[in-house]
Amino acid sequence: MSSRSIKALLVLNGLLVASVAAITFAPTADAQQRYRGKYAMVAGRAQGSSPYILYIVDQNSRQLVAVRYDASKRILEGMGYADLAADGVVARQGGK
Repeated sequence: MSSRSIKALLVLNGLLVASVAAITFAPTADAQQRYRGKYAMVAGRAQGSSPYILYIVDQNSRQLVAVRYDASKRILEGMGYADLAADGVVARQGGK
C-alpha cells in the first residue's frame, strides 16, 4: 500500500468518527417524545346525527375529540375537537 492511500484511509476514518460523534452527542428533539395517554370514551347521540358519536378524552393532555363511523365509506369521521384545559381557563374567567 502506498503512503497516499494510507493517508486517504486515515482521513476517511477520521471523518467517519467525527460524524458518529456528531450524531451521538446531538441534542434530542423534545417534540418527538410523547407519553402514554390515559383515555376515556363515551358514546352518545348529537342533535341531527343518526349514528352514535364517540367522544374520546385524553386525560393527560386534556384534549377531547368526537368521531363517528360512516358505514357507507367504512371510515371514522372527525366531528370536533376541544382543548379542555384552554376551555377551563375561559370558563374560570367568566366566559370572556
